[in-house]
Amino acid sequence: MKLYIKRKSKMIEAVAEYDFENGSVTVLKGSTVSSTIAHSEKFRGAKSIEKSRSEYVENGIVIKDAYFKSASTAANFVTGSSTNGLTAWKDESGNTLQLILKEGQQ
Repeated sequence: MKLYIKRKSKMIEAVAEYDFENGSVTVLKGSTVSSTIAHSEKFRGAKSIEKSRSEYVENGIVIKDAYFKSASTAANFVTGSSTNGLTAWKDESGNTLQLILKEGQQ
């Protein structure tokens, strides 16, 4: 299923594919990610994002599909900061991944 993170203020426009079987998220080639990474004591994932981006991002654009085991790790990669993937990723109708998963369990 396709998911999106869009933040006009940071010029983020990411598209991903969610795998219901294992909960993984693949950020798709051509997505635009934040130009900055938050380096703070609260956010310990900055180094990991830098490493991932060195392989997958050029000039703020994802150059090849990037696989992540969780929605939040993928969202952190896109936003450059600590981000709850369940609420940040949305479908084309604006429903959060959290809501989609909750409705799917009923």
